[in-house]
Amino acid sequence: MKKAIIAMFAVVAFAGSAFAAAQENYEYKGGSFGKVSFNHKTHMKLGCTKCHEAMPPKKIAVNKDYAHTKGCTNCHKEMKKGPTGCKDCHKK
Repeated sequence: MKKAIIAMFAVVAFAGSAFAAAQENYEYKGGSFGKVSFNHKTHMKLGCTKCHEAMPPKKIAVNKDYAHTKGCTNCHKEMKKGPTGCKDCHKK
């Protein structure tokens, strides 16, 4: 029982530090179309597993392929919410 309580405390402490360490805003280069800003705090309302497959959450390698097909745009289209066009995300 004592080991279970200690383990549970460790998990809660680690999860709390992961949330505290997360940046609120990220900015990506975005190529010739211009920079892309990402508000992490807004997306956290969806729950970590919506974007992060691994638990505890690990940083996602956001690149053109992920943003355009696997992650961002695809999710926005499914949810019918959020930007889906080039200039909606890319700002010069």
